[in-house]
Amino acid sequence: MTRRLTLIIATATLAAATLAATTLTAVSANAQESLLPRTGWGVAVGLSAWHFTTAIPQASGAVADIAEVAIPFRVRAVRGRWNFDLSGAGAFGAVHLSPNTGDGAAQGEDDTGDRVVTIAGPTDVKLRLTGPVVGDNTLVTVGFNLPTGKVGLNADETAALQAIGAPAMRMPVGAFGAGAGATLGVIHVVQGEAWALAFGASAEQRTEFSPIAIALAAGKAETQVKPGTAAHVTVGYDRPLGEGRWSLLFVGDLYSRDQLTASGGGQAEVTGAYTLGPQYTVSSVMQFAASRWREAAFSAAARLRSEFSDATGAKVSGSSGTYLEASLGGVRGGSSGAGFIVGADARWQSGLTFTDALVGAASTAAGVTLGIERAGSATLTRWTLHGQYGTFDTGRASTTGMGVTLGLSIAARREVQ
Repeated sequence: MTRRLTLIIATATLAAATLAATTLTAVSANAQESLLPRTGWGVAVGLSAWHFTTAIPQASGAVADIAEVAIPFRVRAVRGRWNFDLSGAGAFGAVHLSPNTGDGAAQGEDDTGDRVVTIAGPTDVKLRLTGPVVGDNTLVTVGFNLPTGKVGLNADETAALQAIGAPAMRMPVGAFGAGAGATLGVIHVVQGEAWALAFGASAEQRTEFSPIAIALAAGKAETQVKPGTAAHVTVGYDRPLGEGRWSLLFVGDLYSRDQLTASGGGQAEVTGAYTLGPQYTVSSVMQFAASRWREAAFSAAARLRSEFSDATGAKVSGSSGTYLEASLGGVRGGSSGAGFIVGADARWQSGLTFTDALVGAASTAAGVTLGIERAGSATLTRWTLHGQYGTFDTGRASTTGMGVTLGLSIAARREVQ
């Protein structure tokens, strides 16, 4: 139980900027080292799409449809008591823009007609190493963000990424390049007779990178971002729940000031700064043992994003938000052979009222997942269909939308006890 919980905390410490429910669910299923082969791997391909009943006005045009094909991968190896983890993805995204009408067109926004903007490329590759430094109860995690992702974007690619990367869309790949970076963390576990409590902390630093090339009226400008330091604090609890298990995780993120510089494109150099506010996430996973079910679990998570500060240190009103989500599902079937995947999920986001861009949209959405899992002697294969329905409100416009995700994944299978 100690190694299982410390691996959960290690993963959360290195990925603390993301909503922890999805991460914790995946790690809880895969982090029992005794069940893993010496080398594990997984690859998937998925097609995700959203269609809106009424297009959502944006500066580059009204967003009518969004689609993305993503191919994530992960390789994991164990050497002695050290765990090596490598992950990344490639993606192609497309956004159908229709003309802005009414107020949007009057404000001089793009109304040149229907068009499709796209973005394609690799993401950054994340490398992680986790192992004990003092007995079995204290671990160190070292992570590196390798700058392999796409960073130099033109105006159309920027418009596509602004829609695809909006939190309300929950696309598989919402960011491509974030620049080189490193994370160092320490986790300590206190273990009782039937429970374990873990404490973790990490510091993250990225170097200067160039995420986007913005199209300006007089040409193109390159925006340079020099991030400050981020600190992540995690606390995790794990114990049996009848014949199943219950895990609880808290993640806190603190950020220092980030510097911005825009130059080129015939424009004078512009500098600025901002400081992200603290972010707090609480997530819980309950795994159930049920007859004729290969696995079954309920997960829930809540995240609070506090207001960020501008260059003067003043809080930006309307820049805080709350995110809630929950899911229930499992695989019905025996330990090997075919199993039937069924699940349901729901989420709610308060939105960020300081902007009417899609990235700050308030949303409520629910979905159902159906699929087939094939557990062979060496590999685990999954085919899934996830349908969604949601409402979206940018403060300037509101609409409903329907989404669908088709997925296929293949991974090295854990040995069965």
